[in-house]
Amino acid sequence: MIADYTEAPVCHVNDLIDGELKQVRVGDTDVLLARADGQFYALHPQCTHYHGPLVEGVLNGHRLICPWHNACFDVRDGHRLEAPALNGLPTHEVRIEQDQVFVRVTTNKESLENPMATPDEANTETCVIVGGGGAAAFAAEAMREGGFTGKIIMLTESDRIPYDRPNCSKEYLQDAAPDEWMPLRTEEFYRDYGIEIRTSQRVTALDPVEKRIELASGETLIYDKVLVCPGGQPNALPGLNPDLKGVYTLRSLHDSQHLRDLGKQGKRVVIVGSSFIGLEGAMSLRKLGSEVDVVGPEPVPFSKILGEKIGRVVQGWHEEAGIRFHLGRKVAHLEGDDTVQAVVLDNGERLPADVVLLGLGVKPRTDFLVGVPLETDGGISTDGNLNSLEGLYAAGDIVHYPTADGSQRIEHWRVACQQGHVAGLNMAGQQTPYLSAPFFWTDQQGHQLGYVGHTTAIDDILYNGDPEKDDSFLALYIQKNQIKAAVGLQRDRDIIAIRELMEAGRMPSVDEVRKGIDWVTTLKKA
Repeated sequence: MIADYTEAPVCHVNDLIDGELKQVRVGDTDVLLARADGQFYALHPQCTHYHGPLVEGVLNGHRLICPWHNACFDVRDGHRLEAPALNGLPTHEVRIEQDQVFVRVTTNKESLENPMATPDEANTETCVIVGGGGAAAFAAEAMREGGFTGKIIMLTESDRIPYDRPNCSKEYLQDAAPDEWMPLRTEEFYRDYGIEIRTSQRVTALDPVEKRIELASGETLIYDKVLVCPGGQPNALPGLNPDLKGVYTLRSLHDSQHLRDLGKQGKRVVIVGSSFIGLEGAMSLRKLGSEVDVVGPEPVPFSKILGEKIGRVVQGWHEEAGIRFHLGRKVAHLEGDDTVQAVVLDNGERLPADVVLLGLGVKPRTDFLVGVPLETDGGISTDGNLNSLEGLYAAGDIVHYPTADGSQRIEHWRVACQQGHVAGLNMAGQQTPYLSAPFFWTDQQGHQLGYVGHTTAIDDILYNGDPEKDDSFLALYIQKNQIKAAVGLQRDRDIIAIRELMEAGRMPSVDEVRKGIDWVTTLKKA
């Protein structure tokens, strides 16, 4: 009989201390070895999101965090704890003999799905999800993880099942990612777990008192609990003729596909708005061969978020790729009777254009809510469990949620996914507060920036490394004498440590940081 496993010694007991990670080889298999609380664990070495090298991440207690997009796993059993990963990590058996650590690798181990309940026809309770993005996908799975066995209905205006929206401005738009990368799950997965996804469905009204949802099709649904996560509506260009052809936004897979086709034709593209999505779109369309101009009202891109120094550095990366900037300028009007021909700026400059891509931010899509109190920006407030009204939960771009610094609304995809996960658990009957520090990543001309935290104003910036000279740097943003946010280039472990410290309420003082600090060591201190 041929054994279906391979076993080998991988290290001595004293080779690793608590909190350390090491990648080892067992036969033909790479394994991540971790030590926590004196115990050794062996897991698959790559994140199940985008295969990030977990050995370059951080182990905080039993929390194993990926360096690329901050997905989080339980090192003890491989289960996925936080977005953006959906699946857990395969694990391997570990044993200690004398002072050696042995790992036994079983063949054909697949990624783990967190334990999930299956639907029970005897349970007549109905949970509806309004939206079909990342928040919706994670919420539906969290309901099943939380033990909910009733009916789950997802209503989405898209003609697609949930997909990887951040990629729409990056590799997918560049034609460097195949179509099969994009769906978060297969249609079979949703069928297996009784998650009914109704595509091309527009909600026209949701009455939280009657617990009634009306659809554009004329259908009416009655629910027991509902999660509202419709995302944001792109802001329009003031005075834009809605019938003018050649003007686009980048919010969906369909948008990305169409822009990709235009980009391959070498069209002249003008990006209106120097936002993260706008500049990622500029990067991707330039890679396809288009001529690209960017118009922005601020003198330096991202100056309010990243500071002028880093903003100028990012601008320089794009200019080196041939992208032209027109900053401190607004659009006066668009030329063209039927199809756009040019963008005319407020100083009279005329930019020829075959395509105009608007990157002017979004506003919450909440116009269908009946009798629900809204914030001045159109968002909806929730408690710490993401519950707004009895039976009504919310997640993603529309949510104002409580923090130690007051109410916040964050438009990040990872935030939306994790909020969906928390809301789904709570809809299943748990009491799980949303406590995650905001995190997002952006690709700017091949430079991967990770940003953690949130600040409404920058009083000062502390730099570790010089953004204008170094290939690696960390910038810390101070507001009211506290470090409220950070951005890093090639500083993934520092960003993870800062996020974990923020979530634990253990951020060091500004004075401590000024004296010099090792972020990962600070995190691991008892």
